[in-house]
Amino acid sequence: MSRTAHGQTIAWGAAGVPLVVALVQTLLALFGYTSGSAGLTPIAEPVLSIPVLFEAAVVFKDSSAVVMGLFLLIALAWAAQGAAMLVVEHREAAFGAATLSAVLFFALFFGVYAPLISADVPVAQLAAFYLVPVCAAALQLFAVATYPWNDVVLEETSGDLGRLEAELANRRAAFDDAFDAQFEGLETLADVAPSGVRDAREGAEEFRARLDDIDEDIAAIRSMSDGEAAQAARASVESELETVDPQARVDELDERFQQALASGIRTEYGEFVVRSEYGERYRAVNLPTNHREVSIPGGADAVHLDHVDEELEALTRSADSYGAVAAAVEAVDAHRQRVRAHIREREASVVDAVSTAENRLDTLETQIDAMDVPFGERVDEVLLAGRDPDLVGARDVRSQLDRAREALHDCRFDDALSTAEDAADRAATLVTTAELLSTLEASLDARHSTVSVPSEVPAGYIEAIVPAIRAGYDGVDAAFDAGRGRIAFTYDDASADPAATDNPAATADRDDAGGAERDSGQAVDDAPSGSVGTGSGRESVRVASPEEVVDGVLYAFREFETGGTGDDRIVQFRLEDLPDAVATRDVLVNVERFAGRQSDLFESVDLQSPEPPGFIEFTPAEGASIERSLSEAHRRFREKYT
Repeated sequence: MSRTAHGQTIAWGAAGVPLVVALVQTLLALFGYTSGSAGLTPIAEPVLSIPVLFEAAVVFKDSSAVVMGLFLLIALAWAAQGAAMLVVEHREAAFGAATLSAVLFFALFFGVYAPLISADVPVAQLAAFYLVPVCAAALQLFAVATYPWNDVVLEETSGDLGRLEAELANRRAAFDDAFDAQFEGLETLADVAPSGVRDAREGAEEFRARLDDIDEDIAAIRSMSDGEAAQAARASVESELETVDPQARVDELDERFQQALASGIRTEYGEFVVRSEYGERYRAVNLPTNHREVSIPGGADAVHLDHVDEELEALTRSADSYGAVAAAVEAVDAHRQRVRAHIREREASVVDAVSTAENRLDTLETQIDAMDVPFGERVDEVLLAGRDPDLVGARDVRSQLDRAREALHDCRFDDALSTAEDAADRAATLVTTAELLSTLEASLDARHSTVSVPSEVPAGYIEAIVPAIRAGYDGVDAAFDAGRGRIAFTYDDASADPAATDNPAATADRDDAGGAERDSGQAVDDAPSGSVGTGSGRESVRVASPEEVVDGVLYAFREFETGGTGDDRIVQFRLEDLPDAVATRDVLVNVERFAGRQSDLFESVDLQSPEPPGFIEFTPAEGASIERSLSEAHRRFREKYT
C-alpha cells in the first residue's frame, strides 16, 4: 500500500460498515440463525432498539434469497476493491469493484427498504437511514478515485523498464555474438563480394540502431511523470522488443550475403587468367601440377585453378561460418600469386630476349634504309626479306619471335627462351653483316683491294651479295675467299690501294709512311679543322667528316664493344686486329674525336696512330665500366648522325 493512501483506506473501511452489517444479516438469514441463537443479542438489542433499524431488520428478513445473494455479492465486490487497492494496487480492478459494489448497494438498498417509507418511523431516522447507501457509495468511489495510482504505476513501470533493459542487453549481445561468429573473415571477403560485405555490415548497423532506438525510448519513459502515459509507452516498447529477433536477423543477412558471395566467387574465380606483357592469355593448363592445382582448406586437396569457384561456392553452403570461406579464399589467392610470380619470373628473360631481337631488327632496318649502294636491293632481299631459302633474314627472325611468344603463352618457357635467344643472336648477325656491307662503299672509293669479314658473319650472306656488288660497280670485280674470310677487289685501272691489302710489303710501306709522318713534328692539337695529326709529329692530312663515315664508325664501335686487351680500367685495341673497314684513318680519328668529347664516359681516348701497327686505347671515366661507356658512346653516335 502507498504510504500516502491512509485517507483512502479509511474511506474504504467506513464505506464497508453498512456492507458488513448487511453481509452479517444475509449470512444469518441464509443459514437460519437469529441474533439470539448466534450469540449476538448484546449487540443486536441496542441496535434494534432504534425504530428505523428494527423496521429495516423486519423488512430484510422478509426479503428473498436472491436479494440476500445480491447483498453477499456487494460485500464481495467491496472486499475485492480493498484487495485491488491495498494488496495488488491494480487501478482498473479497484475501479471495477468499487463501481459494482456502489451501484448494486445503492439500487438494492432503496429497492429492499422502500416499505420503510410507509412505516411508523421518525422522519429524521428514516432520512438518516436512507443516507447510508449514498455515503457508502460516495466513500468507495472517493477512495478509489483519490488513491495515488500515478506513483504506483510509475513504480511498476520503472521495474518493468529494468526488465526490458536487461532483455534488450541480452538481445544485443546475442546478435553481436551470432553475427561475429557467422560473418567471420569479412575483411578478406570484401575483395570477392564488396557489395555483399557492405550490405551485411549495413544490415548489422541497422539492427543495432534499432536496439539503440529502443534503449532511447526506455530512457525517455523513465523521465515521464504521467504514470498512465509511461505505462502505455512501456507497453509499446515491450511490444517492439518482442519483434526483435537477433538470430532471425542474422539468418536474413546470411541468406542475402551468401547469394552475393556466390556471385562474387563465380566472377572472381570462375577462370584463372594471367596475361603476358603482350596482352595474351597464358594457357595455365600447361603449368606443372603443383602450380595448376591448389589445396583448399576445408575442401578438396587438389583443385584445378579453373575450378576453384565450384569448390569455394560449395564451401559457402556447407561451412559453419564465412571464416572458413575466407581462409579458403586466402589460400587460393596466395597460390594464384605464387603462380603469377612464377610466370612473371620465367617471362622476364623471354621478354628481354625478344626485346633485344626486335631492337636489333629495328637497327637493321635503319641501317639498310640509310645504305645508299648499288647492291642495296640485294641486301634488302637477303637480310630483310629473307628470299634466299638457305639464309635467315629479318622476316624469318620475326617468325621465330612469333614462335617464341607462342611457346611463352603455352607456358613452355624453356623453349620460348631458347627460341627468343636464338632469334636475338640471328638478329645480331644480320646487324653485323649490314654494318660490314655499309662500309664497302668507302672501301671501294678508297680503292682497297681486300676487306676482312668478321668471323660472326656467315659466309653465305657474303656469297649471296658479292655477285650484286660486281654487278653494281663498273670496272670493279669482287670475289669472296671464305677460307681467309676476305672480300678481294680488283679494278680495271689496277689502282688498288696497297695500304689496304694483306701484303707484308704493303704493311711495311705503311710502317715507313707512319715513321715519316712521326718525324714531321706536327702535334695533334695543332692539326687544322678537318685534318688529323694524331701521334708524335704526324703530318696534317684531311679527315672525313662523321657524316661521311657513319657506317664505318658504327662498325668500329661494335667491334670495340666485343672487348680488347687491358685491365679493368684501360682497354686497348691493336689496329692490325681490327677489320680493314675499321682500321682506317677516317674511321679511327672520328671515333677518337667523338669518344674523347664524352667526358662523362671516358677519362681519355688515345689513338697512337690512325694506321696499323698502332693501337687505340680507352680509359673509362671514374666509376664507369668500359663496357657501358663504349655501348653508350655507340648509342649516342647513332642518335646524332643517323
